[in-house]
Amino acid sequence: MKFKTFKTTVLAMCCITTVFAQQNTITTSGFENPANEFRPMPFWHINGTLTDEGIIKQLTDSKKAGFSGVAVLPLDSTLPEYLSDDYFDRYKTILETAKKLGMNIILYDDTGFPSGTAGGIIEREFPQFLRKSLDKTEVDVRGLPFYKCVVPQGKLMAAVAMDMTTKQRIDLQPFIVNSLLSWQIPKGGDWRVLFFNNNPASFWKKNMPLDAMDPQAMDQFMKLTYDEYAKRFSSYFTNTIKLTFFDDVGFLRRERTWTGLFNEKFKALNGYNPELFYPALWYDIGPETQAARVAFFNTRSELLAEGYTKTVTEWTNKYKLENTGHPPGNYGIQPVDMHGDIFKFFRYTPRPLADAIIDYGHGRDGFKLISSAADLYDRPIVTTEVYGAFKENIVDVNMLYRTIMELFARGINFVVPHGEWYEPTKVGIPPLVSPYSEKLGPALPAYSEYVGRSCYLLQGGRKISEIGIVYPISSLQGAYYFDAAENKRAGSWAYPDADYLKISDILTNEIRRDFTFIHPQYLATDKYQISAGNLRLDNKNQYQDYKVIIIPGGSVIALDALQKVKEFYDAGGKVIATTLLPSQGVKVEEDEKVKALVAEMFGNDAVNNASIQTNAKGGKAFFVKNPNKNELDKAINSLDNSADVIFENLGNTKSELGVFSYLHKVKDGKDIYFFANSSDDEINTTVLLKGKHDLQSWNPYEGTTLPLKKAGYITKNNIVYTKYSLRLPAVKSFFWVGK
Repeated sequence: MKFKTFKTTVLAMCCITTVFAQQNTITTSGFENPANEFRPMPFWHINGTLTDEGIIKQLTDSKKAGFSGVAVLPLDSTLPEYLSDDYFDRYKTILETAKKLGMNIILYDDTGFPSGTAGGIIEREFPQFLRKSLDKTEVDVRGLPFYKCVVPQGKLMAAVAMDMTTKQRIDLQPFIVNSLLSWQIPKGGDWRVLFFNNNPASFWKKNMPLDAMDPQAMDQFMKLTYDEYAKRFSSYFTNTIKLTFFDDVGFLRRERTWTGLFNEKFKALNGYNPELFYPALWYDIGPETQAARVAFFNTRSELLAEGYTKTVTEWTNKYKLENTGHPPGNYGIQPVDMHGDIFKFFRYTPRPLADAIIDYGHGRDGFKLISSAADLYDRPIVTTEVYGAFKENIVDVNMLYRTIMELFARGINFVVPHGEWYEPTKVGIPPLVSPYSEKLGPALPAYSEYVGRSCYLLQGGRKISEIGIVYPISSLQGAYYFDAAENKRAGSWAYPDADYLKISDILTNEIRRDFTFIHPQYLATDKYQISAGNLRLDNKNQYQDYKVIIIPGGSVIALDALQKVKEFYDAGGKVIATTLLPSQGVKVEEDEKVKALVAEMFGNDAVNNASIQTNAKGGKAFFVKNPNKNELDKAINSLDNSADVIFENLGNTKSELGVFSYLHKVKDGKDIYFFANSSDDEINTTVLLKGKHDLQSWNPYEGTTLPLKKAGYITKNNIVYTKYSLRLPAVKSFFWVGK
C-alpha cells in the first residue's frame, strides 16, 4: 500500500530558528554549573508603577535567587500605561539592567491573558477585528405553506431548512434577496428554518481579544505590539531578548468561536461547500453527522494554527528569535472547545508549552500531549508555565520540587514559574514564587540549580518510547456539538468512551511503560516508517521506535491512519485497541472499510469474545474492553515483553500526593535515565535496563556525580538486562547517566 508523501510548510518543521544554546555534549562541569538558558525564568507581573530603582533592585534579587531572567508580564494595573512611550522607556531600563546582570528577558506579548487584546486597543480602536461567535437562529415552520422573514444580523454563514425527522436539508440562500427570505415550504414534513450567523462574541474579562483566525486581525495586532518592540529594541534581540511568549490563545468559555473566512477555508480543505452541513454543529443530521463535525472542527483547528501561532513564528523567525506559549486547556480531555487540536496548534511553535496550573496534579494525565507534539515536530525544548493558581496553603518547598519533577518525567525541560509580582504584597494569582516570599524565597537558589541541572540533561537528545497511542482527535471532534447540555465546563466534556488520558495515566504512573501520542494525520504519511515489527517516527534527531500501537476508545478514525496501523500489524507489529472499537471513517464512504480493517485485526466478534489475533509475520492484535492497570499490563506483556525499563518488586505509593515515574533519553551518545519520586513514600526497587550499561548517578540537587554499582546482568525473555538497585527518598529525583 502506498501512502502519501509527508509534506508541510518550511515554517512547520525545518526552519524554526534556535537561538538558545542547543548543546548536545554532556560534561560534569556543565551539569554542576548549568548555563543561563537551562535555569528558570519566572513571570514578573508588573502590578504597580515601574521605577528605575524598583527595576534594578528586583532584577538583582531575581538574579540572586538563581533565575536566569524573567518574563515581563504587563497588567491593566501597570504604570506607565502599556505601550505608551513612558512604558517603553521603563522597558528599556529593564533590558539595560538585565544585560548588565547577564540575565535574559522573555517578551510577553500582551497585558494579562489571553493574548490578543493589545492592552484593550483592539477593542477600542479596531472593533472589526474582535473575536467572533457562531450564532444559530431557528424557527419551527411545520404545517406552514410559506415562510418569509428578515435574515438575522451578522455575517450569514448558512441558511438551511431541515426536516427534523427525515434529516432532509435544503439550502435556503437562493431564496434570500436583500436580506429577506421568501420560501415555499414543501408539503408535509417536520420543517425547521435555521440561520447561522457570525457575530461579535461575549467575553469574561476586561478586554476582548481579537479574532485569532483572521489574518487581517493578526496583522493589526502585530503592528500594535510586536512591531513596536522591534522598532525600539531590536538591538537587544538574540542577546537579551531571545524568546517571546503568548498566553491562552484559543477558544474560551465554550463559546462557538468562529470567523468570517470559515466557509472558504472549509471548502479549500475538504473539497465541498459547508453550508448544508451547518446543522450538524447542533443536531444529528443522519449518517453524515460525525463526518461533518470532523470536517468543521478540523477546519477551525487549521484556522487557529495558521492565524496566531504561524504569524507569531514568522515574526520571531524574521528577528532570529524563538517563541513559546499555549492555548487554554492544553492538557484537557476535550480539545475541540479549547484549542481544536493540540498537535495542529503547536505545528508552528518552536517551544510547545504545558500549562501546569490551577492545582497540584491538575492536567497531569495530559502533559504528554504537549511533549508528544514536540517529539513529532522534532523540537528539542518543551516549556512549562507552572504553579499559577495553586492554592497558597498547599505550596511549600516540597511542592516546588514535587510538581516540576513530574513535568520533567513527562518530557518538559524549560521552566517558567508563576511567579513574581512587582508589588509582592498584592499578589493577584497565588502563589508568590519570588525572593520576597518568606516561605519560598530562601529555597529558590537551590531550586534554580536543580532546575538548571535537570534541564541541562533533558533538553535535546531523543526519548526512548516503546508505545505509540493514536490521538483520537476524530472521535473527539465527531462526538462534540455546540450547546450540549452535558458540557458544563470547557475542555472537560467528551464522549463516554474517551479513555486516552486514562491510558496515559496508567502507562506513566502504574505500569511505567513510556509512550508517545501519535497524530493520525501524520501517522498516515511517510513521517512514520514501518519495518518488521516496528513503527519509526522518522525524525532527524528525535526519532522513536514503537513496538506496540494502542488505538484508544473511539468510534471515528481516519481510514488512511487505520490502514497504516494495519500495515504495521501485517509487518509483525503489535496492536491494542481499548474500550470502543472504531466503526466510522472521517468520510461516510469510509465506514465499511474501517469496519473491515478492524475485523481483520481484532476479529469479527472482538467486543464479546476478545482474543489475541495473529498473522504469519508475527503480528498480534488484541481488544481490551476494560483497560484498567491489570488488564492493560497483561495485554501489553502478552504482545510485547521486551520493556525498555522494568521495575521489580515495586508496590504502589501509599501517600495521597505524588507518583513514581521515569524518563529515558539518549543524548550525546549517552543513556540518560531520570527517576522521579514525587510521593511522600521512599521507593526501593530493582531496576532492569535493556542492554548492557555502565552508569553513573548524577545528583541534580548538588551537581555531583558518583559511580553506580550494578548488580550484574540477567537474561529475561531472551533479552539481556543490566540490573541496578534504586533507592529514592520521598520527593526526590535522580539521573543515571552513561559513562
